[in-house]
Amino acid sequence: MIKINKIINHFLLYTFVLTNFVFFVTPCLAADNSYEDLGMSSTILNASTGKYISGQNPDQILPYASLTKLMTALVLLDLKVNLNKKVVIKENQINYVDPYIDAGDVTSGINIKTGDKVTLNDMWNAMLIASSNEAAIILVDNSGISRAKFVQKMNSKAKALGLKNTKFTDPSGIDPKNIGTAREMALIARRAYSFPIIRTASAKPSYKFKEILSGRTISVVSRNTSLLAMKPIGMKVGYLTEAKINVALRLKKGTKDRIIVVLHSPNNARRNSEISRLMLK
Repeated sequence: MIKINKIINHFLLYTFVLTNFVFFVTPCLAADNSYEDLGMSSTILNASTGKYISGQNPDQILPYASLTKLMTALVLLDLKVNLNKKVVIKENQINYVDPYIDAGDVTSGINIKTGDKVTLNDMWNAMLIASSNEAAIILVDNSGISRAKFVQKMNSKAKALGLKNTKFTDPSGIDPKNIGTAREMALIARRAYSFPIIRTASAKPSYKFKEILSGRTISVVSRNTSLLAMKPIGMKVGYLTEAKINVALRLKKGTKDRIIVVLHSPNNARRNSEISRLMLK
């Protein structure tokens, strides 16, 4: 009986150790479901004055996804990054997204790889047109400060803009912990789109450049055809499982000059419908 108990005890101990080993060494790629039951959020501002006009659940805190890159662009401008600089892409920049995604997923949207030589201007366009996460981190790595200090500057700028619910954890937006509200993102977008260098790039349908060492042509394409058809002055989209479909754009219609943000839309049609509804305000 004593021998049987020892065997059982050893088996239970082995099971406990194995279970905990798997728990601690297996990456957690599961999506954060805490936002799943929250509805869509939106805001429309007067682009000239910044005055709030209307919205739907404008103060609901949600993930920003790639709308984060608008703040990244603003901080890059603050740091006066030389966009004519030529840089060689590093492996840890291409692999930057790996902790956040499932194996095999592609997040760049452009054909860049380790060892490529490009200009920062090419990466600027890739970040704003195709929402390349890798392009964003390449720009940050060439900003003159560390990634951690860059994120600190993003958060400091948010505070300077009076944003109380916005928090950034990474410069690309791939981390769902980049959070805030539609009302606050509208203020970031208003500031960002006041700079021609941001709004002009963000509203381009496409851009091409040559990789310097090989001479191969790399295409940067916006896949947001329904939004481009609205002829935005500035436009940035974002998507994560947690964030659903996000957009921050500046539109002009007649005498109206508006900043519109939609967060957590279930699909493009619903997003576009909300944009149209808000433009009637």
